[in-house]
Amino acid sequence: MEARGPYRTYRSGAAARPARMRGGTGPGDAGFTLFELLLSLTIMSVIVVIVFGALRVGIRAWEKGERDLDGRQRQRIVLDLVKRQLASTSAVDVWDGEQQLVRLRGDHKSLEFVSRVPLTPGNRFDLVYVRYAVRREQGVEGERLTFHERSVVLPERGTLAGSGAPRPDEFTELISGMKSIGFEYLKDRPDGAAARWEKSWDPAVDRGAPRAVRITLEENDERGAVAVVAGAGA
Repeated sequence: MEARGPYRTYRSGAAARPARMRGGTGPGDAGFTLFELLLSLTIMSVIVVIVFGALRVGIRAWEKGERDLDGRQRQRIVLDLVKRQLASTSAVDVWDGEQQLVRLRGDHKSLEFVSRVPLTPGNRFDLVYVRYAVRREQGVEGERLTFHERSVVLPERGTLAGSGAPRPDEFTELISGMKSIGFEYLKDRPDGAAARWEKSWDPAVDRGAPRAVRITLEENDERGAVAVVAGAGA
């Protein structure tokens, strides 16, 4: 109802109330409905899950790359040391505690010789008896390379420190987690044919020393084998 007079106009009822009180919308009344709010939260949740999932995958890939790099570096260091020892193989006669002559001897899973290059820190002797042995991993499939070193305490007489074969607890682990590790020996053939790789070297049968020793490491089926060839010097 309107009351009109000569000076003022009055309104009563719903028409007199502001638009905000009547539930209407004006230029400043924009907002989200419940459906829009739930939809926004759902989209944000999906985005967060995707971002954190990608971040987790990236972190795992980075950690795996670091482990692989460390493993490769360790393998290179170990194989370089083995090459140095083999290149410094000594031709001096050395006798063990049972008065048996120690010569370079090996098969596909072990290798022993006398070298002028010790690997054990603090070794004060010029000659050392070295034995490498491949052992199975405990509880899992795989192989590991272990190492034992013993001083030749009397070089002029060629006598080893201690006697008997080294015990398993006297070996130090060098490389682990390999699918396979093996030694091979390059032998000259008596008929003048090209030398070939064999899986054993027995000084009772083979004369002198092999022309070279090959160490092959195979980590898994996805990566190719790593082979290092070392000359057996004297």
